[in-house]
Amino acid sequence: MEDWKNPLTPIWWIAGALVLFSVLLIFIILVTKKYVKRIKTEERQKADLQSKHQEELLKSSIDIQEKERTRIAADIHDELIGQLRRIQLINDNDALIDVLKDSIGTARRISHDLTPPLLNESLLSELFQTILVPLNNLFLIDFYASEHPEVYIPEKTKINIYRIFQEVITNIEKHAKASQIFISLKVSEQYVFLSIKDNGIGFPKGKTKGLGMKNISLRAEQLSALYRFTTNKPKGTKFRLLYKKNE
Repeated sequence: MEDWKNPLTPIWWIAGALVLFSVLLIFIILVTKKYVKRIKTEERQKADLQSKHQEELLKSSIDIQEKERTRIAADIHDELIGQLRRIQLINDNDALIDVLKDSIGTARRISHDLTPPLLNESLLSELFQTILVPLNNLFLIDFYASEHPEVYIPEKTKINIYRIFQEVITNIEKHAKASQIFISLKVSEQYVFLSIKDNGIGFPKGKTKGLGMKNISLRAEQLSALYRFTTNKPKGTKFRLLYKKNE
C-alpha cells in the first residue's frame, strides 16, 4: 500500500501509458503505411495493365486499319483498274476512252494513297512526293529534305510517319484555305524531324478533334513521338513531329 503513497507512482503509470500508447501508435502507423503501399502497388499494377491493354488495342487498331487499306488498294488495282482497261480496249469512242483514262488515273492514285507502292525501297521524302506531286497545281509547295539513303527506318515506323504526313496535308487541302505549304524533313541515325507550315486560316477556335486528328494522335502514340500544332506567324498553322529512334 505504501507504493500508492509514493509521489512518483502516478508519474510511472502515466509514463507507462504513454509508452504503451506510443508503441500502439507506431504499430498503427506502420500497418497503415504498409496498407497504403499495398494499395498504391495494386493501383500501379492496375494502371500498368490498363496502359498495356490500351497499347495493344492501339497497335491492333492501326494494324487492322493498314490491312484493310492494303486489301482495298489491291481490289482497286487488280479488279477495278483491270475492268476499266478491258472496257477501254473494246471501245472505239474517243471521248469515252479519255474518260476511262482519267478514271484509271484516279483509281491508281486512290490505290497508291491507300497503300504506297515500294514502301520498303522508298525513302520517306520519296513517299512524301507521291502525295505532293498531284497538289503542285493547287499550292506553291516548298519542300526541303535532308535524308541519307543508307539510314534505315523500319516499315511500321515509315508507314506511320507517312500516314501522319498524309493526314496533315489532307487537312490543309480540305480546310486551311492556304496557297502555300512549307515542308522540312530531316532524317538521321538518331531521329526524324518533320515540320509542315501553311499560310491558311489556322484552326477555328473550339474545333473538336476529327478522325484525322485522332489518327495522327494514335500513330504518334504508337511511335512514342512528340507532335504539336501551333499558330504559324503571320498566319496559318504549323505542325511539328519529332521521332527519336530507340537506342
